[in-house]
Amino acid sequence: MNDDARLVLKLISELLDYPGRLGFWDRVSEHADLAGELDARLKVVYDEFRQHKTIELEKVYVATFDFNPKASLYITGHELGDSRDRGQALIELTALYRRAGYEVSDDQLADFLPQLLEFIAVRPDLGNALLLKRIARAAQRIRDHLGTDNLYRPLFDLILRTLEYPVKPVDSGRDEHPDLDNLPYPVEYR
Repeated sequence: MNDDARLVLKLISELLDYPGRLGFWDRVSEHADLAGELDARLKVVYDEFRQHKTIELEKVYVATFDFNPKASLYITGHELGDSRDRGQALIELTALYRRAGYEVSDDQLADFLPQLLEFIAVRPDLGNALLLKRIARAAQRIRDHLGTDNLYRPLFDLILRTLEYPVKPVDSGRDEHPDLDNLPYPVEYR
């Protein structure tokens, strides 16, 4: 992976971070020009983000990633679901970070996609082919569960292109939505 590809992944990792996190807008503003120099499509995404207010981006982020399990940003969730094996995979990723001397955020699990993208951008020597393939597969799955008009979808196209992972078409043209309208009683939480 060349330096430009690593930098693209680093910039994508910043855009995939929660928009309300301290310093988010400073990083987006600071790197917008650099994004344009590296990739015209990444510049378009940066410009699109800058057209929104923080509260708007937060709502889109939460609706996209937090309320849609099929678009979760935790790659072991895509690979292993809630099985016991997921815990072991998280331990192994944490150990990889520690061996690399990489600072891991205490408020995220080791498999948080933006954190993994940053890791392989700053430590490409440890981003082996298997880890890159795991990231690409998760990115493909997330992409496939985002609407074509979703603000974040182009980022996943860029991840796949940067990792040189062939984009596969979605298996079916249908989005899965639970049919809650026909429940025999109202569901309310207080």
